[in-house]
Amino acid sequence: MNVANYLCNAIQVVDLSDRKVVRTLPLGGPAEPTLARRGEAIFYDARRSLDQWYSCHTCHYDGGTTSVTTDTTNDGTNFTFKTVLPLHHLADTGPWTWHGWQTDLQAAMKKSLTETMLGPQPSDDDGKAILAYLQTLEAAPNPFRSANSRASAAMERGKLLFESSRTGCASCHSGPYFTDGQIHDVGLGSPRDRYSGFNTPSLRGVYARVKLLHDGRVDSLADLLTGPHAPEKVAGSGKLTADEVDDLVAYLKSL
Repeated sequence: MNVANYLCNAIQVVDLSDRKVVRTLPLGGPAEPTLARRGEAIFYDARRSLDQWYSCHTCHYDGGTTSVTTDTTNDGTNFTFKTVLPLHHLADTGPWTWHGWQTDLQAAMKKSLTETMLGPQPSDDDGKAILAYLQTLEAAPNPFRSANSRASAAMERGKLLFESSRTGCASCHSGPYFTDGQIHDVGLGSPRDRYSGFNTPSLRGVYARVKLLHDGRVDSLADLLTGPHAPEKVAGSGKLTADEVDDLVAYLKSL
């Protein structure tokens, strides 16, 4: 069977009886892959997991996210399911994990491979390669940034609300990636949590997330702003009107 192998830029002939590559036909390009390309191969390699049936890509789909919550035990406890955050701009948005206890990105990646995926111990070179690949990941173009003039006006009103003391959003979601890199107790934790407080997540590309908050309890930005994470319950000074919620949602979708 002939297989087009994107990661090594070649056509490979696979013997289906034992699932082994018996011949490789290079299609040109560099003889040696770049560091980032090596990291990409590791990212999609199911051999790095228990029983070889999933990879980093399984949860971080093409570097993004999925619609499910998972218990990776990365928070030190069992049965505390968390949403999967996208990996875009990862090197610029530390610390890492929902509780923010991980401050070394390369160590965090190695821990994910060995303790979450239950795979073999990666080498230091493997860690450098994965980090190089992650630094190439960019979010897809935002479809909400080309909205009509009426939507743009709503975004502008939402921006003013976001930056105001009335909502207090920018007191935590600040900077170019809308995170202050700090741990905050916003009253949403569980008695089972080993760590108190949560690491402020970046809001870049938040429009694409199907599940919101650390445990995915909310399915939409509107429900988020009127439910458990309403501004007046976190850092704001007053309840928003329905129109204000709509404006704030429009702005958040544009990030």
